[in-house]
Amino acid sequence: MKQRRITRAMLAETLKMGLLARRPEPDMRHPGLKCEMRRLVAGVNVAAVVYVEYPQPALIVVTVIDVSEG
Repeated sequence: MKQRRITRAMLAETLKMGLLARRPEPDMRHPGLKCEMRRLVAGVNVAAVVYVEYPQPALIVVTVIDVSEG
């Protein structure tokens, strides 16, 4: 996140207020789903790929990227 200039606060807002960018898909190795959430935060289009474990309500952040154009 530091290399991409995305802060924890930006990630937290993306996870709380972001929208799903595509349909969640199952992970063949684990009993859960991978989701991509996106949100415009502080002028940066942040995308976070997260893994949702089932049945636990836990999220594992896989990666966070800036998807702004240009």
